[in-house]
Amino acid sequence: MIRFKGVTLNRGDSEVLRDITLSIPSGSVTAIVGRSGAGKTTLLGAINGLIPLSSGALAVTGIGPLDHGGAWREHRRRIATVFQDHALIDRLSAMDNVLLGLADARHPLSPLPWPLPMRRRAAEALIEVGLLHHAATRTSYLSGGERQRVGIARALVRQPRLLLGDEPFSSLDPALVHHLGVSLRHAAVHYGVTVVLVLHQIETALALADRVIGLAAGHVVFDGPAAKFDSSARSLVFEVPARQETSCSSNFCTRW
Repeated sequence: MIRFKGVTLNRGDSEVLRDITLSIPSGSVTAIVGRSGAGKTTLLGAINGLIPLSSGALAVTGIGPLDHGGAWREHRRRIATVFQDHALIDRLSAMDNVLLGLADARHPLSPLPWPLPMRRRAAEALIEVGLLHHAATRTSYLSGGERQRVGIARALVRQPRLLLGDEPFSSLDPALVHHLGVSLRHAAVHYGVTVVLVLHQIETALALADRVIGLAAGHVVFDGPAAKFDSSARSLVFEVPARQETSCSSNFCTRW
């Protein structure tokens, strides 16, 4: 669904991503892993257009190259993102925060109540994350894990073609991580949603993802099936020096 070609991305004077070339297939779950500072969140920001590219190109199936404003607008209409810091409005209820995921589907100045079909979709999303009983609760009164689940529900209510998550399970207990992981896999398998998640829990990544992309110092050093992410791959992703050159072949990259 998404194709990177020679993407480099600078933030200030620092080169965060360097010469990234890869493809993310439709209807799959892809986990992005790596040490802190490897460029994981930046890669996600490049996909949803929050961080502009310094060089290279992105293309998306059904839209083509993301090289003008119209293409980016169409791409963003198909995306939902779960942010690490929740990005909720504390004074609003859980239901109203979830409904904001549909804000682009009605006039922003409309004084009318949310239409019933939209409220029904929001309720179904809250059921999916186990929070319907908190639908009327202000999010400022919810725990960190509950707030994270509201953020996930707000993404699910959009029924996106592409679902992005930046550490979406970081505040959740293992049982709930499993439940939500099953929901995301169901969306990928049955509805063709492409799921791309930045994860720090490696076991969760291997259990949930079809594919793993490993980053180190802004380079892709592993790109392959989750089943092939073995101890050698872990060493390559998590124990590489901060500065090095890489040459990629098949699933792995050679360091020197």
